[in-house]
Amino acid sequence: MEPIHTELQTALEVGTVASMVKANGYCFCGSAFFNQADFYDEKEWNAFADSFNRLAVDKYMKDNGTYRLRRFATLDYSTIDRVLSYDLARPYFQAPEINSLNGGIVRHFDPMEEEIVANNQFLRGLLQWAYNALEQLEGPSDWETTLHQIRVLARMDEQGEPTPEGVHRDGVTYIMMMVFNRENVVGGMSTIYDNERNPLIDVTLLPMDLIFADDQNVMHGVTSILPDQVDGYRDVFVAAFTKKN
Repeated sequence: MEPIHTELQTALEVGTVASMVKANGYCFCGSAFFNQADFYDEKEWNAFADSFNRLAVDKYMKDNGTYRLRRFATLDYSTIDRVLSYDLARPYFQAPEINSLNGGIVRHFDPMEEEIVANNQFLRGLLQWAYNALEQLEGPSDWETTLHQIRVLARMDEQGEPTPEGVHRDGVTYIMMMVFNRENVVGGMSTIYDNERNPLIDVTLLPMDLIFADDQNVMHGVTSILPDQVDGYRDVFVAAFTKKN
């Protein structure tokens, strides 16, 4: 487990975001929001986005689908010393009552590239922004964070399912979802629901659009993606935050 000292901060108003999450259960932030961030750098964004081209096939799909590629990492964060420690070998587990499709087994995904986790300025800044918002929401706390890079393929012979388990929650405290690429696809509309599954917002996320949500008070789902005349894909980065104390 390697430490990363996080000195980057963001000028974005995390208080407003935290207030919206507290009031509504979620906050949608469009790409223009992050283009203003002091951690935004086109070269760093492109480096992170390019790393999605090197994901591995998800071997744990119980629907026998071959449409999902992914990499995974785990972080631990302390608000006391503000140091991120990353672990590229920790496995991933969800209870079957949380993930009815792929839950109940320990999954060992290929790790995210260490250069991206340790040194990518956009990722580091985005995570620090998220932790600043979490501190507004929860006060001083320690967090376990799972990071998921996911590419869903939309092929002429197989549609892609961004959320094959359907409308769900991830069994964490908060969750953040940002789209990085949409190439030659139609569909993929994200919906946030209340706990009675009433829809609260429908939005088709474009690159750098993000939803930050309270996983205990809302649920989420994404519609299928289909190829737009030729094979395509949708890339999404997910960070799931679990409060440890």
